[in-house]
Amino acid sequence: MRKLTIMGQAIFFMNENETYPDPDIDSSQSFCVWLDEEGQYWLDVHYNREWRRAFLEPFATFEEVFEAVRDYGYEEPPQKR
Repeated sequence: MRKLTIMGQAIFFMNENETYPDPDIDSSQSFCVWLDEEGQYWLDVHYNREWRRAFLEPFATFEEVFEAVRDYGYEEPPQKR
């Protein structure tokens, strides 16, 4: 697992075999980026002391992931249908 902190936001880059990390106390928000076997990126957010899927659809590129983190509204994450 790798970690990148940008402007107080911790972004963890993980694969399918790793478990969710404990967010840093000094991070205002934490995100996990998962790369699945199909080459798609999934973004999870640490919300109310638990990890939840930030978006229900995967991202195709890292650029899309970083734009989503930058523009994330910090409201309650969507629920699965």
